[in-house]
Amino acid sequence: MSAAAGLASLRAMGRPLVTTRDAAVRLGCSTSAASHVLRRLADAGVVLAIRRGLWALELDVDPMQLAAWATAPYPSYVSLWSALHAHGMLAQIPRETHVVSVGRPQRIETALGILVVHRVAPEVFGGYEISNDVPLATPAKAIFDLAYLSASHGQRFRRLPELDLGPGYRHQEAQLWVSKIKSARLRTMTRDRIHVIEEGAGVAAASM
Repeated sequence: MSAAAGLASLRAMGRPLVTTRDAAVRLGCSTSAASHVLRRLADAGVVLAIRRGLWALELDVDPMQLAAWATAPYPSYVSLWSALHAHGMLAQIPRETHVVSVGRPQRIETALGILVVHRVAPEVFGGYEISNDVPLATPAKAIFDLAYLSASHGQRFRRLPELDLGPGYRHQEAQLWVSKIKSARLRTMTRDRIHVIEEGAGVAAASM
């Protein structure tokens, strides 16, 4: 199979990213042969090598689309600064893509930028929606994750830029996630941190 035919077949899968293993299954060849085809396509400038074993089939892939691939087999979603910016609540563009997972925390360098994976307990994992192939935390869940990680990791996320929570933010949704925290101490600390964030943004909880 020619490289061009291989690319057409892979793009027909309708996925922005593909692993070498999945490409081999799709093309009906060995992983070595699939890697060779993908490397030729990358050298031709029509696909992008993201990291070892992962390729973007289009050159304009959103770095946030890497979230699900970065932590496999563990699920993950984009949150924190990255989600807040995507929701228009943070004007400053994050230098890294922040991802929440139940897998181990890590910092991953890719051709599309750096992904920072933050771990949360399974009981507070969730609260995201799929938007343009990106698992994206809701505004309230992004604020909860910010408060939760700040409370559970000392000084992390203590310094906050100016936030505009806006009409899309739901105080009660954030509090519902707080109620899922098993530790009473961490629950209180997270609730207090959310209050500080809301107060700093000039939002009254009673109005949400």
